[in-house]
Amino acid sequence: MNDEAEEMAGILISVLVEVEKTAPGLSLGQLVMFLHILRLEGVRMTALSELCGRHDAVVSRGVRAMAVAGDAGTLEPAYGLVELLRGSDARSRHLAPTTAGMALADRLSRLIVRRAARFSEAEESCGLA
Repeated sequence: MNDEAEEMAGILISVLVEVEKTAPGLSLGQLVMFLHILRLEGVRMTALSELCGRHDAVVSRGVRAMAVAGDAGTLEPAYGLVELLRGSDARSRHLAPTTAGMALADRLSRLIVRRAARFSEAEESCGLA
């Protein structure tokens, strides 16, 4: 494995470890859903299904497991990362990160930036940049 691939693998591992600390057992599919919700705050459940390439029922279960404990329709383990908002049409549900979800996103962002900066510094010190 070359240095760049090794560093990218290290960054990804660090991200996954941080996610596991915050939401033990969160599946890779749920992480992908969460990342789409961060990117597209207010995304509708049906659009999220299309983005993830999954059936509506699978996405609905995944999102409800990431919702806040005690909210209507929440499934265990209720990670508290996502909230389901009702639109003007009561049937449509929009998704947004909770405060806890945004805190996780901030930690991941800082982690990625920090690791990438270290890699850039190492490249420069070796005369590779």
